[in-house]
Amino acid sequence: MIGRHGRVARTPVSPADPAVLPTPRTSAEELPAVVDGRERCTREEIMRLAEELLEAPTAHERWRHQLAMIRILDWLQTFPGDDWQTRWLLSGSDEAGKGWGPPGLSPGVRGRLTQGLGAMIVLRAVRPTYAWLSGSRLLGVYAAFRRRNQADAFAEVENQITARIDGGEHATEALNLLTRIVIVTGKELCRLDLADFTAYATQRRKSGRPGTALSFAYEVLHAIGGLAGEPATMRQARARGQLSIAEMVDRYPITYKPVRDVFVHYLTERAAMLDYGSLINQAQLLVSLFWVDLERHHPGIDSLALTDEVAQAWKQRVRVLPDGEARRGVHTVMFVVRSFYLDLIQWSLEDPARWAAWAAPCPITAADVRGYVKETRRRQARMQQRTRALIPVLPRLIQTAREHLDHARRLLDTVRDARPGQQFVVDSIRYQSASRERSKWQSGTLYVTRPDEPGPR
Repeated sequence: MIGRHGRVARTPVSPADPAVLPTPRTSAEELPAVVDGRERCTREEIMRLAEELLEAPTAHERWRHQLAMIRILDWLQTFPGDDWQTRWLLSGSDEAGKGWGPPGLSPGVRGRLTQGLGAMIVLRAVRPTYAWLSGSRLLGVYAAFRRRNQADAFAEVENQITARIDGGEHATEALNLLTRIVIVTGKELCRLDLADFTAYATQRRKSGRPGTALSFAYEVLHAIGGLAGEPATMRQARARGQLSIAEMVDRYPITYKPVRDVFVHYLTERAAMLDYGSLINQAQLLVSLFWVDLERHHPGIDSLALTDEVAQAWKQRVRVLPDGEARRGVHTVMFVVRSFYLDLIQWSLEDPARWAAWAAPCPITAADVRGYVKETRRRQARMQQRTRALIPVLPRLIQTAREHLDHARRLLDTVRDARPGQQFVVDSIRYQSASRERSKWQSGTLYVTRPDEPGPR
């Protein structure tokens, strides 16, 4: 179909246009593969599988292991549920943190309970959350999990880590990090995706313990063939590029979905005449400052035809910022909304099947935008005055920037030759090279501290 000005229409009439609106994944090949765990095994099967985890145990070790399994199974069976994972969730242990388990436990009994739960994790009968795993001491559980589950894939990861760095705490952390993600998600190691790494990073930030080896673990997994279709580094993967028009609109919580679809199709038509920055700015003004504000103050609104009271109230609100100051760019907002309404009216004459249902009287009058020229001149005057004020100090700014750059170069040259923990002086300032091995590989960064002054590296 030929659209306005001889252009081919880019959006069909259907509101379910897959080229514009997001569509859920339906293909079985695109869904993440979850490993079949032991959540539904019987108590007897769990006991038998747990005994197979022992390697040449003594009689005492076998007795302690059986006792630990009996205690954890007895406790979990006090909760209803069809499988062990459901019982674990109903126990509330994930939220309880270090205080999980029955109340009033002695250290010895808690140790046995933790040992039994570690075996349940290795068997994939229970999958705790990241918060619980980060706050618990599970000695040997991660290593046992890697031996029992996907041993070949974890061995490849370990070889990659060894080839890149010579041991150290960050080599262990990267390996344990991947193990935690596999435990929590229940996926195969090589089927992890960017969303899994993002979820892990989010949970670690909430706990106040950032994942220091997350980027390194991502690169190692990518090197062994995981993260198919993703970039080689996590930084590249997160820099996902421009948003689609549907994603621009969906950043704002629109309640009435038919109007949401109108905005998506309208901005798609406008995209041919706007650069990306202007398009995303127009989406913010039109969707957030206009329609979402209307829905917030007038719940249930379902028409673009606004009454005079609703329109006047919105004009008063948009003139004021949330902090109470006057909005300087109010005329820009008015022009965007006015253009939206006038475009719909014009398009409804050219293509009534698509747009006639949404054509409505424009709530923005010529009087509302009459002061635009004066406001533009005031804005230009402010910019020119700021330039005049900054020109005299520009040479000082350039000199200061050069001094900082020279100091940074001297510091970098010195710290490259320094041993971990060694102190040195650059420009009369004492520094100390960081002792952590992270400085050898993480993003090419070298860490230093100032031992004379507390503060960040």
